[in-house]
Amino acid sequence: MTTTKSESFGRITDEAIERFRSKLDVPYGRPKPPHNLEAHADTIRHFAWACGDDNPLYNDPSYGDSARWGGMIAPPLYLLTMGEDEVGPLPADVRARSKGALAGVHLFNSGTEIQFYRPIRPGDRIAETVRLVDLQEKESRFGGGKSVISYNEHTYQNRETREVYASRVSWYVHTERESSRKANREGVIQPPSYDTEQLEEITAQVLAERPRGADPRWWEDVALGDVVGPLHKGPLTLSDVVCFHVGLGTGGDYGWGPLRLAAKRRQEMPGFYTRNAYGAWDVVQRVHWDEEWARSIGAQRPYDYGQTRQMWLAHLLTDWMGDDGWLAKLRLELRRFNYIGDLSTVRGTVVEKPQPGVVRIALSIVNQDEVETTTGEATVLLPTREQPQPELPVSPAVPESVARAQRERGRPADGKRP
Repeated sequence: MTTTKSESFGRITDEAIERFRSKLDVPYGRPKPPHNLEAHADTIRHFAWACGDDNPLYNDPSYGDSARWGGMIAPPLYLLTMGEDEVGPLPADVRARSKGALAGVHLFNSGTEIQFYRPIRPGDRIAETVRLVDLQEKESRFGGGKSVISYNEHTYQNRETREVYASRVSWYVHTERESSRKANREGVIQPPSYDTEQLEEITAQVLAERPRGADPRWWEDVALGDVVGPLHKGPLTLSDVVCFHVGLGTGGDYGWGPLRLAAKRRQEMPGFYTRNAYGAWDVVQRVHWDEEWARSIGAQRPYDYGQTRQMWLAHLLTDWMGDDGWLAKLRLELRRFNYIGDLSTVRGTVVEKPQPGVVRIALSIVNQDEVETTTGEATVLLPTREQPQPELPVSPAVPESVARAQRERGRPADGKRP
């Protein structure tokens, strides 16, 4: 039976916010299986392909044999395609208290910070545990009224070794769809148009890009102010959005699919579906490809995913650092929409060398109008002539609430899996 919608559906109320708070620091697993249960050379290659990354370290299964890794490894953001549930859903009492809280309001990925500790290799299986770690109320310029920012922490562990491979905090702005549409923060933005000469210039710039590969980028040779990149992404097309889903799937919190799978999912999650221009049910996530629906929430036209720009920045950094480097930390804030038709220039600047082998980089993405859509920073570990292979960061312990939830389900927080 289809679940009915509450009176507060699509609205941000004080009562809904308080009910949402009941989920703070309560670990849970993703409701649907991940796109990839096990890392595989093909799915690693498909993921790299999804963001236009032709680095042979991620595309050629034999290339990595002669690198420091001794085999193929995945791009840093490949972890977004993985994450099996080891702790189960939110407890029944928490689900009851938070039921329907902030349901039907629009959700914008506003930023992400990820720390990477270990590479994912073919054959790895990764567990993911999520918990709400903060909730903040604010007035939203885009939302035209009250909004809420939720911060979710994701812990990724190798299911066999129990090591933490990565830790991610992503924050999301919740706004009422109708208020966002009326606020129209973006105003009227004329869609870009490119002539033949411009497209030829863009193509030449893209074809000149290449990964550094096996040639080490020595820390000693890097200077403050050095430019990282740039990479040129776009002009963004709907085909690029399709390719994004080929690499990343549609799993995670939403887990939507086509046809019969869509009908089943709508019974479980009715607030995630609305009627489209043809009167058929479709996912609200279609803001990324449905122009009419995108405009209904205050955007100019369909736009990319926050994960898209995470992948682009990681691509920039892994191209620059070479096979021996390690992306230790990536943080970004999404300032503006990156619309279909936009040309994004992705670049960085070396701003600090705090200790041997460590480089800090300021990051930026600007569109064809020189409007900055994304800012960020990264920490990269580079080889030094004294230490040609940088040591990977120390893998931390899992948060206590996560370890407790794992023990309750018979999963040790660390050590070998029974």
